[in-house]
Amino acid sequence: MAEAKVYPMNAFVSVLRGDVADQAQLDMLAYITGTETMEADVAPVAQALSKAWIYEQEPDLTKYAEGDIVKLGNQVKISALPEAEAVKAKAVMDILGALKAENAALKAEVETLTADKADLAAKIAPLEAQAKVVETQNAAGEAKVTMASSKLDEMSKKLTDLMAEVDKVKSQGVVVAGVAGDGAAAPAADGALSDGPVVGGEPEADFGLGGDAFGGDTW
Repeated sequence: MAEAKVYPMNAFVSVLRGDVADQAQLDMLAYITGTETMEADVAPVAQALSKAWIYEQEPDLTKYAEGDIVKLGNQVKISALPEAEAVKAKAVMDILGALKAENAALKAEVETLTADKADLAAKIAPLEAQAKVVETQNAAGEAKVTMASSKLDEMSKKLTDLMAEVDKVKSQGVVVAGVAGDGAAAPAADGALSDGPVVGGEPEADFGLGGDAFGGDTW
């Protein structure tokens, strides 16, 4: 067992009370647990181990009030943990140290990821705005295409109907009944035009000239 060391009474009492460790207490805890250096964030575990060891060595201390302990003097001599117990205590301290290092690494990683997230958000924001503009434009374009398609269907239907009428006229033929308009007249029933010469029938002997153009002595 290592030689006992003397420490200030206030450090000794602060261990028993579980106070926040100052440097004097940290040094005492490192000595008792056989740890080279003691960190403040693992001090509560070392306090529990050391307190159990102290009460085991001095069981009468459990009966003392805090004021009574202080009256024992300004300094106290403490022995370190036995080697076997010190090995166990050191293993616990090592585990806590590893967890602390891992926690620090995770914290640094979280900070890095947070910074990366903020950077990506800054880059994505304008892209999202651009995507919204494109989406709006696409919606307007689709509306125009739909309208144009509707008009095209309408025109196609009209063209189909017109071609059907053309085919109907071709198959039935064209009958001209007359031309509508001022001064136009339909053909007379007897084949003569209302305002033109009468045609048809037997030719007259004088060809409508009022006499026999080839008769007489003068021909």
